[in-house]
Amino acid sequence: MARQIMNKDAKDAKGIFYINDEPYYVPFPVIDYKNEERGYSFVTNWEENYGIRSDPSGNSINGIVLHWDVCTSARDCFLTLCQRGISGHILIDGDGTVYQTLDLVKLAYHAKGWNSYSIGIFLQNPVGKLKDDQNRDYYESREPGRNKPYTHLDFTDEQKKIIIKVCEALCKIFPNIPRILPPLSNDGLITTATLPVKDRVGILANYNVQSGTLGPGDSLWVEFYRAKFPIRDA
Repeated sequence: MARQIMNKDAKDAKGIFYINDEPYYVPFPVIDYKNEERGYSFVTNWEENYGIRSDPSGNSINGIVLHWDVCTSARDCFLTLCQRGISGHILIDGDGTVYQTLDLVKLAYHAKGWNSYSIGIFLQNPVGKLKDDQNRDYYESREPGRNKPYTHLDFTDEQKKIIIKVCEALCKIFPNIPRILPPLSNDGLITTATLPVKDRVGILANYNVQSGTLGPGDSLWVEFYRAKFPIRDA
């Protein structure tokens, strides 16, 4: 399957994702790593934070991994990643601003054991009320693995809207990423379990590919339901 590329003159072309340094137009604004004034980049000062995929063409990319950054801003998230020797391709700030911090064909260090096949997205959310930056509501999610409920700050409406647009665009650009969600667990909700290797495709939470991680809670799945992303059979 060929990549679906939006023409730069299209009415909906509002931003760019870079793949192998080539621009791919998307229907939302993006502040990319080439923007010296506002962008964040692993490319120039943090080369040790990323690598080369086993398939450098990017054709083996078949998943999108959603992360909860537990930070007060996208800038705070970026600096934290840099200091910890890890990275992601896309950051989404609390106001819905999208940052591309690394060329999508590069290998980001974000999901141990699954970096070669995935795109890493970090959504800004400080989790606890003391660091609340956006007057967020509270939400109850299930703890990965045990499904024990816990309360946390929710993602903003702007983030919920843009994550759908970002994932839709990536599924079109990378035809081997299926437009599909993880399977349901026995409670009738998206599973919080770490999935078998063969099932780690499509839209995934961090906990679906790496055990012992918190992942982005349950509320984002509601947005994917509304956008009619199919749920994979167990």
